Amino acid sequence: MNFFDYITPANLLAYWDNKKADQSTYMGEMLFPATKIQGLELNKVGGRSGLPVRLKASAFDTQATYRDRLSVEVTKQKMPFFRERMKVDEETRQQILAISNDQILRSYIARIFDDAGNLLRGSRATRERMAMELISTGHVKIDGNGVKLDYNYNLSNKQKVKASVAWTDTDNSKPVQDLIDWVDYCRTDLFVPMGYVVMNTRTFNLIKKSKSTLAILFPTATQIASQIVTSQQVKDLLLSATGLQVLINDSFYADEVGGAGKLFYPDGVCTLLPVGGKLGNMVFGTTPEEIDLLSDPKTSGNTRITDTGVAVYTRLIDHPVNREVIVSQICLPSFGADVDGGAGSILIAKID
Repeated sequence: MNFFDYITPANLLAYWDNKKADQSTYMGEMLFPATKIQGLELNKVGGRSGLPVRLKASAFDTQATYRDRLSVEVTKQKMPFFRERMKVDEETRQQILAISNDQILRSYIARIFDDAGNLLRGSRATRERMAMELISTGHVKIDGNGVKLDYNYNLSNKQKVKASVAWTDTDNSKPVQDLIDWVDYCRTDLFVPMGYVVMNTRTFNLIKKSKSTLAILFPTATQIASQIVTSQQVKDLLLSATGLQVLINDSFYADEVGGAGKLFYPDGVCTLLPVGGKLGNMVFGTTPEEIDLLSDPKTSGNTRITDTGVAVYTRLIDHPVNREVIVSQICLPSFGADVDGGAGSILIAKID
């Protein structure tokens, strides 16, 4: 059999599943676990939901009163479409055919399979970028390849706060007290018990360096600035003082333009999450490859679905003679109506 006959979705996904086992789970995959719908139109859930409302009193032998539904905003929104491809061109085919050393050939073949893996890694990175942008800004923005979209989740102004003193001012900042105040505010004003706070290491280090933090940890020290504080000490302090478990997200991706590394979760902000942790779902739609190709007997063998809703399609182009791998997804994070608070269950805090 020709080697290029092995470049099939089934083989590529077997390779991908093996590689994926070595990859760490993204934070967004835990906060927004994947689910699937038909089509590309998402009922995006906003507003509040989930708070229990006490039953009204009633007299005997009377009709029960109707209860109004809780305020939940549902807007129909077309989800963004992502698609890229890679190819094994004619020159690469000739190079492979000329290789006689099995070890070198396997290395070359693995590299070709990893090209397809890069597309699938990119699909994961796209979903993580959207999830982290949502919880850090309240928006999801798509800007590239002629596509410009802005999904506004309409978070309340009450869900956006600022530090009492910028945490970058480590001489005067009060990050521990800010977090205590924000947790109390969420409980009394948003009616959401918070259990986690998301930030990256740069932001976390501002808490470590703050003189007010050092004063809490070392109340009897004469030279606070000279004290060495560990990350675990600060995490334990925050847990005991606020009830918040610190979630550090330092994962990064390569920007589409220029390839520079960018953090999924940005500097200068932290996000408080509810006790349960789950916020909603990463909702997948059906891509054209899944609708048209998977249902066509002539092409169904060249199409597979992975990661709940990512389509992998391979095809042979006869002139010039290329083997292409196409990866596509339609997806968008959505707050869940079954989550306490719905879209109202997070608090975004600017700290600089």
